[in-house]
Amino acid sequence: MVRIMNYELRITNWAATRAILLLGALSLVFCNSVFLFAQQPQALAGTPLYSVNAKYVNGMAPGYWPAAGNGLMLIVSSGTAYCGNPPQPVPYAGGTLTLSPSTTNYVYLDPAANCAPAVSTTPFSAGQIPVAKVVTGASSISALTDERTWSSPNPAAVSSSGAVQISSLGTNQNITLSPSGTGASVITNLADKGGQVFNVKAYGAVGDGATNDSPSFQAAYAAAVAAGGGTVYIPQTATCYLLNTAINMTNASTSYFPGVTIQGAAFGPKGAGSTSSQVCGNTGGIVFDLAGTDGVIFRSVYVTAQKAGLSNPSTIGLYIARNSGGSGGQNIVVVDSTFNMLTHTSGTSYTFGAYLYGSEDAYFARDHFFADYPLVVSATNAFSQNSAFITEATGTQSETQDSFTDIETNGAGLGPAVYFSGTADMTLTGHSWNSSSANPYPSALYNYALQFMGANNFMHVKWRQEGYPGWAYIRLTFKGSQLYGTSAPGSSPPVHGIEFNDTSTQLINDVFNIGDDYSTPSSNYYYDSTDASPTGVNAIDNVSFYCGKETNCLDIPVGNSPPGGTTPYVRNIRYTSSSTNVNPTVTTKAAGTLTQFPNSAANIQYGSGAPSGSCVTPSLYLRTDGGSGSTLYVCESGAWAAK
Repeated sequence: MVRIMNYELRITNWAATRAILLLGALSLVFCNSVFLFAQQPQALAGTPLYSVNAKYVNGMAPGYWPAAGNGLMLIVSSGTAYCGNPPQPVPYAGGTLTLSPSTTNYVYLDPAANCAPAVSTTPFSAGQIPVAKVVTGASSISALTDERTWSSPNPAAVSSSGAVQISSLGTNQNITLSPSGTGASVITNLADKGGQVFNVKAYGAVGDGATNDSPSFQAAYAAAVAAGGGTVYIPQTATCYLLNTAINMTNASTSYFPGVTIQGAAFGPKGAGSTSSQVCGNTGGIVFDLAGTDGVIFRSVYVTAQKAGLSNPSTIGLYIARNSGGSGGQNIVVVDSTFNMLTHTSGTSYTFGAYLYGSEDAYFARDHFFADYPLVVSATNAFSQNSAFITEATGTQSETQDSFTDIETNGAGLGPAVYFSGTADMTLTGHSWNSSSANPYPSALYNYALQFMGANNFMHVKWRQEGYPGWAYIRLTFKGSQLYGTSAPGSSPPVHGIEFNDTSTQLINDVFNIGDDYSTPSSNYYYDSTDASPTGVNAIDNVSFYCGKETNCLDIPVGNSPPGGTTPYVRNIRYTSSSTNVNPTVTTKAAGTLTQFPNSAANIQYGSGAPSGSCVTPSLYLRTDGGSGSTLYVCESGAWAAK
């Protein structure tokens, strides 16, 4: 009796268990519809859809499998694809395409036409969305291959010549890389935008030192201008970018600010060894022509005409001038750049590192210039250089407010390191080296590192020169200026620290503080105005001279000016010297005016012999020849009276 009861209990427990399991399953199904209506597993968002299991599926991809129609007609269904920049879902209409006979037809969606179906007999290219390859006979379709492997434009394609075409963001902004791999070119529908970088290699530059890269540089600059500004980038190259023609950055008439920066890859100290993005100037003239243009920046650009094997070396690295309308040449910035031209020790065919004619507000910093005339800054076209592209202004132009800081120049002595003419408000700091520092110094070469021609006013100069016999040559008016520096002639015998030339020269409110790195004091006067004939200057007014250890400090005659000019005079000369040079010789020995009074035409004069002619009361005259008679004369009632 007990066994039967136990058996029945087991049966009862099993039935209850099944009932409970069934009720639990039904509860899960009806309480959670996810289990009842779940989808099949899906690929992650953005995963490309391939032709496998997709012959009869339509979605974010080219439409249903295309089908053969009558004859050479292909039926293409509608669909949706990524198109545009940035790519977005775009629906396109279906229809029929007429295929070419007896060839392979490439069917694709054309991003240039809002992803409309199209057909071509050339292989798929970058930017297209492949649909099918269809082989045709003379009058019918013989084979159809599904090519729907991308739901967005094909990022790359290889042409029959082996060129790799690369698409940008699914648009027609394509780049074609040449099979050799030495460079790249951009097709005509590249959509440039302002502020972008325009790599010269993207415009065909090779940089092998043999191919003319001027067209590529010009195209990159033009693209930057057309885009509203940007950076033209010169990447590294093992040799150099050969430029056989000048880069035209000119503007013919109105004021013009292209907003373009020319950017090199790297800058070596003083330009030495910086060949990573070197530009070889083989133009026979100007390399970069900026006549009539404002607001261009050069940064870390290395230009040389010294590379061996150049057939037509350039003669001007950088040319800045005004156009015939008087515009341009303003706000040019050149920093950390090098312009190396050939140098000579004879002849009259000069080279120029940078040539500025009528420039204003230019800013140069940490640049290196190597040429016969490394740096020319002039209000006139002093050496008659011209643009090959436009007509420049003529005559005298304003050349003011330029700054040249930490400049390094190299030359061979055919001209000065820096040439200024007719300028004002200039800043110049740096160092120059003359490679022709022979002893004796060749007589055919130029003696001075700095040359100031015409009137140059409000100049601020700090300069160390090595190799030239003298520091500076100044001709005509020099006002409100401060000149500091050192002169180290090296093995060359020194001439003068500064030579003042021309009897019309006026020195007013100036400071000349030039230290001498001579091995021993020179017998020549450090500040001199006796090399020309007639000797001397017109006026010295409130001027300071530093004599250093030069016992022969100053010999500047005053008063040999031609008749009819400004009355010669001397007023407020100050001079200092080193502790070992207590009493240097300072003389203004020609006849003239010693001083003038601020509120009167009266003056103090000196000279040889007795004075004659009328005078301004109460002027004084000091007789200096030691002859008989009085040595002091006073002007009384307009006539000289001996005292």
